[in-house]
Amino acid sequence: MSEKESLTPLQIQLLLYYLSTEPSKRTVTDSARNLRVGKWVITRAMDSLEKLNIVERLGNRKTVLTVSGEKIAKTYQKQMKVLEQYMLYQDIPPAQIKENALRALAAGFSEDFINRLTEQEGRMALKEVFAGRKNITGNELCEYLKDGSYFFPFIVYREHIKNHNNISMANEGFEHPCELIVKNREGLVYLTVRTISAQSASSGKTMEGRIKKIQYLYKGKFFDGGIDGRYVFFPVTALRFISMGKGRDTLLHGSVCLKMQCSVGDMHMPESTAVFTMFIH
Repeated sequence: MSEKESLTPLQIQLLLYYLSTEPSKRTVTDSARNLRVGKWVITRAMDSLEKLNIVERLGNRKTVLTVSGEKIAKTYQKQMKVLEQYMLYQDIPPAQIKENALRALAAGFSEDFINRLTEQEGRMALKEVFAGRKNITGNELCEYLKDGSYFFPFIVYREHIKNHNNISMANEGFEHPCELIVKNREGLVYLTVRTISAQSASSGKTMEGRIKKIQYLYKGKFFDGGIDGRYVFFPVTALRFISMGKGRDTLLHGSVCLKMQCSVGDMHMPESTAVFTMFIH
């Protein structure tokens, strides 16, 4: 078990206090007063942290964070903010949020889990910011998203209904969900291409095909999307979103018109137009 994972809620709280307060206030007395516990409780916590080389006691009854201790404390501080915000969006009573967040930190989470929680917290923030809006641009969306990867469900619809079905075959041509990568307030939507099989209406033979080219509609013109190995991508700027529903049930629905070309064996099929829709829930 790592040092960070072995800490108790009180030890974590003490680290966060040391990180945020001025050096002159890092005494046993001030710490006990701030955390509302007895001095002996603080002393025992400090003993444990010192053995882990997380804090160091100085001669004037002051305590400092070691290099590794400051790194651990900053990690906890970052995760604490994510957990508190997530719990707030989940309608946890404010009086219970801090204690629950500390207990959650003490339980220990992997970095991947915290990243997914950060992603979910970002979705909730978007729904709150854009509640009731009928026209939201992809650029506006990225203004409120932290750098990172976000995964959203999507559906590719036919431009026109065929055989009472409006789901495009292209919907099966990609793996689900899609990935939105945000960096410096700019975003790219990545789709992973997969091979699809279908029976030929003329020969009855099973044929395999893959999407080879994609274009997206932006300001009345079609532009080439990017290709990177198994991935095709286009800027989230091309999407237009609408907010539907209320409160926690709010759904952001984004769409853009795409042109796609598929190859079947050595043949290149004609371009087809479809509507890509992404859901933020």
